[in-house]
Amino acid sequence: GGDGEEKEGAKVSEELIKEITQRAKDAGKWEEDPYLVLGVPVSAQAKDIRKAYRTLSLKLHPDKLQGVGADAGLRDLAKVAFMDVVAAYELLGDPEKRTAFDDMGSGEGQAQFHTFWEWQMYGKGKTEPGDFYRGEPLISKLTAALWPKRVTGDAIWLVEFYAPWCSACGTFVKPYKSIARSLEHEAVEVGAVNCEKDKEMCSEWFAIASYPMLMLVGSDERGTQQMYTQTNSKDAESVLKWVREVAEEWGWLYAQAKMPHITSEAMFDEVVLNSEALALAVFSDGLHCSPCRTAVTNSLRLAASLKVLGGAAQVVLVNCEEKGNDALCYQRAKLPPPPHLPQLRLFRRGKKDAASAPGYMGEMLVPPGDTPPHVALQVAEVVILAALAEHIQANSLSTGERGEFEDDTVVPPPEQPRPPPNWNGPEAADQPRGISQGRGRSGGGMKRAAIGR
Repeated sequence: GGDGEEKEGAKVSEELIKEITQRAKDAGKWEEDPYLVLGVPVSAQAKDIRKAYRTLSLKLHPDKLQGVGADAGLRDLAKVAFMDVVAAYELLGDPEKRTAFDDMGSGEGQAQFHTFWEWQMYGKGKTEPGDFYRGEPLISKLTAALWPKRVTGDAIWLVEFYAPWCSACGTFVKPYKSIARSLEHEAVEVGAVNCEKDKEMCSEWFAIASYPMLMLVGSDERGTQQMYTQTNSKDAESVLKWVREVAEEWGWLYAQAKMPHITSEAMFDEVVLNSEALALAVFSDGLHCSPCRTAVTNSLRLAASLKVLGGAAQVVLVNCEEKGNDALCYQRAKLPPPPHLPQLRLFRRGKKDAASAPGYMGEMLVPPGDTPPHVALQVAEVVILAALAEHIQANSLSTGERGEFEDDTVVPPPEQPRPPPNWNGPEAADQPRGISQGRGRSGGGMKRAAIGR
């Protein structure tokens, strides 16, 4: 039929008609809030933005409207609504434009702009040199300001840390773009950090010692990190193999490994000291500390291994940068002032509460700096599983019954097989030196002092 005729089929829902009408009424909203137009949060990953765009395209494209009620007038409104969605996606789907939108008018001394168009016309400064991936749609430029907005939740990021004067970095641009294309539809986001422009991130957060450095990184909520060994080949095939192996393991660990994050003295007493389970506690100097993140990642692996004990042993994380943990870390545990290496402490099985063991704060597994944490944690895995072997036999995984320490909750469905663990960490000779005793109490994280060798 003609444009004014309705196609045969089911009736267009009242809900969709209302949405199309409202979106057409709000045409131009993409300039002020493209996130609202696409229906995604500011912290959305690039893959979430692409998925939202595809979903809305199928719903709002005028050619997709069929059935009773899909007349020419509704299609005209749908065209207006759809163009708003396209404009929002063109802005947020481009990492460079998205970065500019998120930052527009927010810096000290900048004018405040209400729309992206105003910023483009009047506020856009000259593009700074040395950005290797300017305009690259699949590689996000990460900065200290954008990091907490992009690296969130369970997202896994492959990040290249580079310097514009580094010839090896320039050579790696083409392979890295190829890697990003290969990962476009996989559960890994791809980003890059210019270490000349974001020196704090490179030196203080991640202790980058050479370029280009490739790293898989999780959010602060997860605290995970794994470096790609610099001596390994950086051809696209080798890097992709490593990324996929580690990302698969992290996805499994995020879903299966239980490692409580202690946020207060009261929580520590309840979870560790008032429990009869054996516990290994990781005392970390924040989560913007490369050795700390590596220790946290390997501790997740240990926590996954100890699941077979049915609750007879546990792993917990104590982030000493949390305000509620200050007295716990520096008065009760008597850790050195920050910056300091992560400290691993073993808390015996059985009674260890204040009444049974006054002042008890566990035993140090190894002196910080003497043995790489990933090695100490692998040894702990063997020793704990051997010492508590009787609990493996009583565990529900082998008998279908509850283990001695498990609560009486619904039995979860069978889990996916565990991917091979990728224990990682520097050799002893490569560990940062001279920081275990620290200097001053300035704190860690974004404000931490440099802790290089």
